[in-house]
Amino acid sequence: TMTAVGEPGPHGSAASQLTCRALGHVLGVAPSQLRDDSPLPDIGADSVAVLVFADVVEAFAVQAELPGFSVDSAKLRVARNVGDLAESLTWQTR
Repeated sequence: TMTAVGEPGPHGSAASQLTCRALGHVLGVAPSQLRDDSPLPDIGADSVAVLVFADVVEAFAVQAELPGFSVDSAKLRVARNVGDLAESLTWQTR
């Protein structure tokens, strides 16, 4: 089944964790500094950074062997905060 993974779990959803790792990598900040409600402009994530994020998060997903991983580019384009980026990611859960 395909699941949207934007729902936060007790430790932040897997998608949020992946988003923070990838975005932290792109922006050169610690993932722990990023929260779902961090507005993208405030953390220096412009449209170019978001495009780079999409590439980096896909690479991380391949490393993590997440099946059927995809990034919804329409959601990416309108993302306002870190949580929106996380909601653009889907993969198949076993």
